[in-house]
Amino acid sequence: MEESVQETLNPGSSAEEAGLDPGPTPSENTNRLIALCLEAAAGRRDAQSLRQALTACRFELTGAKDAFYHQVKDEPGLLDTLPEAIEAVMDAFDAYGEALDGAHVWLTRQDPEVLQAAAGSLAEAYIALHQSLLGYEWAYLSHGDEPHPALNLMLKVQSALRQGLMDDERFDEILDRLWEHFTLGIETFEADSDPVRANRGAQASRQALAGIQDMDMYLEDHDLEVFEKGFVRFREGCLLLVEQIQDSIGEALIECPTPSPQVNWVIHAARAVVDGLDPNLLVRAQAWFEPQLAESYFRFEQCAEAALEGPIRMAEQVPVARDGFDRLNRSLPLLRLGIERRELLPRGIEKMETGANLLFEAWRILTEIEQGDSETPCPRCGAANLATDRVCAGCGAMLVRPVEPSPRTLAAEAEGPANLQRILSACQKAETGQIGADEFASVLAWAEQLLNTANLGLTRLSQDEEPTAEVRQAILDLRQGIAEFRQALDELQQFVLDGRPLHLSAGTRLLVAACDRLAEIRQRSDAT
Repeated sequence: MEESVQETLNPGSSAEEAGLDPGPTPSENTNRLIALCLEAAAGRRDAQSLRQALTACRFELTGAKDAFYHQVKDEPGLLDTLPEAIEAVMDAFDAYGEALDGAHVWLTRQDPEVLQAAAGSLAEAYIALHQSLLGYEWAYLSHGDEPHPALNLMLKVQSALRQGLMDDERFDEILDRLWEHFTLGIETFEADSDPVRANRGAQASRQALAGIQDMDMYLEDHDLEVFEKGFVRFREGCLLLVEQIQDSIGEALIECPTPSPQVNWVIHAARAVVDGLDPNLLVRAQAWFEPQLAESYFRFEQCAEAALEGPIRMAEQVPVARDGFDRLNRSLPLLRLGIERRELLPRGIEKMETGANLLFEAWRILTEIEQGDSETPCPRCGAANLATDRVCAGCGAMLVRPVEPSPRTLAAEAEGPANLQRILSACQKAETGQIGADEFASVLAWAEQLLNTANLGLTRLSQDEEPTAEVRQAILDLRQGIAEFRQALDELQQFVLDGRPLHLSAGTRLLVAACDRLAEIRQRSDAT
């Protein structure tokens, strides 16, 4: 882009023809125009030659500006994604035009100082244009679906190399800039006061640097396999850096490919494993994601009943959200199995993308409806609050008291006869070969979600008052029952992984014992 702009800013004569010295900018054409202005100020050029040069430059500048704008406008989403970088380039084009206007004033008022000032303005304007184009170029190259900007950049470089569109000098410049960036990253992490964060961040940066060194070997024989092997190491280092950042701030920051940053991180980790990176990246991403999914599902169930009793449009979103959660849950066993059987990972990724998009659409509509609800006055101070608010914005009074679950309720949720029957039926069908490993794994994922819901509820038992001895014992028994339930699911999951009937029979026995314990808790609670 920058070179094309330089070519268009041509006053119509060569340096040799004009007999002019090089000027102060990276553009020979702008330097020629500056020299013409200074020549005219000294009386060695007539007004007509300068007028022709300024007119030609104005025409070409307008063409370059229009070409740039249409280029970015025609690429979907680019104006919204890189607004600051694009605006900086457009402003720089305008500033260059204003510098041309300053030189044009001399044609009607031939004061040497006018052209001298215009020559300085043209130099400053082109340098600003040069910098803004470089800034836009790097912003554009860093733009994409990958979680780290350097990965988006190198994917574009990879594509250019495959098409023979990247010269060695440009490739070397890109690697040099990346080397400086990750070298600075090591220095920054090593100065971190947290030793764990410092060590992990520095290691990830060194992994990226090792990948850059490997990619640099491409310049010797121009072997794309050498580049791609280096890119694998570089990609792993970048993803480890993203993981480190997420661990530090406690949230995901990846914007694509779905509206959910948490889902996106798991998707990118799965894609990396498909491409041959360390499977532990996906294991850690999934372990980080599953508690958040369970928490989201728990919150959804808390408001689902009210939504079903609300306006029709609100009630319609409940099955949509349930479908989204179901797809996310069904993706989890596919991702676990995909560590060993990579062909399952694309299916798991597809389910995650679909589930996240369904949930986002349902929540978007529910939020719209909730925001449209009438405000509710606070019973203490009378201040208006949204119907969904729990605390008054005026005085801090509780508007809605959260309902805490009881041990009996949690036991019933995990042990319900229909729930147990569904799992046992799946065990019997798996034993006789009536269902495949994938279908059985999806039932286990559903059961694990059920268990996570009960476990989350257990952490929310009210701590406001001292429980009775009976309640304390019920809580202890409930914790034991949930632990046995989880042990049963672990055994059944092991059967999915290795197909050994021993794990299936052991898991079934543990499952029945766990549900018997939970049923006993519920009966004791009923009796009291």
